[in-house]
Amino acid sequence: MRLLFISLLLVSHIHGWGLRGHRVVGRIAENHLTPAATKMVRGLLQGETLARVANEADHLRSDAAWACAAPLHYASVEDGEIYASSAKSPKGDIVQALLYFEAQLRDKAAPRERRMLALKWIVHLVGDLHQPLHIGRSCDRGGNSVEVLWFDKKSNLHKVWDSEFINDEELSYSEFADFLDKEQVATPGLTAGSYADWADESPIVRAEIYTCHGKDGCCAAGKNCRDDTLAFGSCAETLPFLPRLSYAYAEKNRKLLERQLYRAGLRLAAILNAVADGSPSASEKLAQRIAAERKGKPDPVGQCVDAAAQKP
Repeated sequence: MRLLFISLLLVSHIHGWGLRGHRVVGRIAENHLTPAATKMVRGLLQGETLARVANEADHLRSDAAWACAAPLHYASVEDGEIYASSAKSPKGDIVQALLYFEAQLRDKAAPRERRMLALKWIVHLVGDLHQPLHIGRSCDRGGNSVEVLWFDKKSNLHKVWDSEFINDEELSYSEFADFLDKEQVATPGLTAGSYADWADESPIVRAEIYTCHGKDGCCAAGKNCRDDTLAFGSCAETLPFLPRLSYAYAEKNRKLLERQLYRAGLRLAAILNAVADGSPSASEKLAQRIAAERKGKPDPVGQCVDAAAQKP
């Protein structure tokens, strides 16, 4: 199993948060583990930290055996829908993957390598779940098809939120995590809810993510619209210019970026604390409902993992 985690960076259009963002999430989670969860994590990872292994699920993209896992990093939820009402991919999605890997981690009879694998995927996928465009619209592939200028550099909206926004903060992952832990406030009920509940938070903030500002020059050529805002990436129409995301966009969305990273870290810790303490899963009813919706068909996530793990 160890050979499955080849430390190669494979660029893909569905990475979430990038290397630094995932490590921020892992570091925040480490700061909030109970003694029992800390012992469980250390035992499974054999001295590695959550921050260290946070990107290994993306590194698996270099292994052809794991090609089936690509859909497990995201879910498509269209405008006006929630996860429960969305069309489910027959190949699985991020919510189904988290349910599967949590069940694997909770199975004390499972081999240590399978539980270690499950832990590494949970660390990564909880981060992905809180990158707002990983619960995106199918028509623009979660913002991958939306070309933009990020401080005059050609990019796409998904890439901006995956890595460029975070990297431009110019903080190491540990500095960023420690800053968020000091500055953010854990509101009551923040770690409550199921994976589907957390997924449903992303479409709520979608409109702001797809809005640029006149102060950045995001307006029709030749018009003075410094104080205006402009929605883009509607999938139905194309602007005659690339939206320019710059200082005004960054300032408007910085609180959202920081909030999502912090929530991911706290919620990851809550999951691991509950598993270590033997507390019931907050997503137990969700798991039962999705299993019933399959109508006896095999779990596509389990099929993918079993097939990948058996290949040399």
